[in-house]
Amino acid sequence: MPDEIRRLSDDLARDPSSLVFMPLADALRRAGQLDVALRVALRGLDRHPYLPDAHDVLARIHADRGDLERASDEWEMALRLDPAHAQANLGLGFVEFRRGDLESAERRLSTVPLAEQTPGVAAALAHVRSALGARCANGIAAVVPNGSMPAEPAAVSRPMAWTEAIASAEAVVVVPTPAAPPVAPALTTPRSTRPVSEFPSPDPTRTKQLFDSALEGSDQHALLVDGDGLVLAGAYTDAGGNDVAEVIAAELAGVSGEAERAMRHLGLGAWTSLLVEADDAVVAMTPAPNGSLLVVTASRRTPVGLVRLLLDRALARARDWLVRVS
Repeated sequence: MPDEIRRLSDDLARDPSSLVFMPLADALRRAGQLDVALRVALRGLDRHPYLPDAHDVLARIHADRGDLERASDEWEMALRLDPAHAQANLGLGFVEFRRGDLESAERRLSTVPLAEQTPGVAAALAHVRSALGARCANGIAAVVPNGSMPAEPAAVSRPMAWTEAIASAEAVVVVPTPAAPPVAPALTTPRSTRPVSEFPSPDPTRTKQLFDSALEGSDQHALLVDGDGLVLAGAYTDAGGNDVAEVIAAELAGVSGEAERAMRHLGLGAWTSLLVEADDAVVAMTPAPNGSLLVVTASRRTPVGLVRLLLDRALARARDWLVRVS
């Protein structure tokens, strides 16, 4: 495994835009290096947001980190890009199983065509149906006079059995050829070429909490700002509890353009992120789709590495949200 990771890392270093980020992130995940795997997957998706296999890899990383909500989001994204994605259906079935919703898990796995069912999907489907049968049998036994309370089916009380089924079904991540990426028809226009005016009108009642699950403390904030300095998503309150998001967004108008001009003047290529350590806070910025700007702030005592990780998380949330509302 170390040799494989080293080889894939070298390949990605030689060509940062390569699709090798997918097998690399998955190899890191299987090696237990979840934080590094997360960073590799997020940065790769920032360059290639329409690859369902890449969202599947990111979902597996989130699942291994115990974050089923984010894992579910990524598997849902994979299915939006490829409705027949077997591994995404398997993953969502796993999430529904862990939540105790056996009927939904069975329906989910049954949607995978027989011709596309991997051994793991077939095994997982049989496992769920067995658990449903056991539940039904126990339900009947429970109403028999003088009968004792039925024990919980082993398949339900031991969710690890389902995890083992997924592990047995893990497929090698195949890097698709760049010539024919699996892009959904509605997403064929690259987001980088869409005008900012196609953004939905900001709706604070629905978007203020967009980044809450990506942040880790009350001293952290994230804002997504369009090119005109309007808040698209996120929130920012000052020490007095006042909402100052609109003021900050207005001040940030044009920052992304200035950064691009500076990089062009210096001959350094495109800018990917900017980190500022001030007296009271650490501020990180990165360009987001359609000319928008994502800003994350944290208290000065927050490690810089964590701020970068928060920026990656928030960017993944912003990217998913923009795909959904586009």
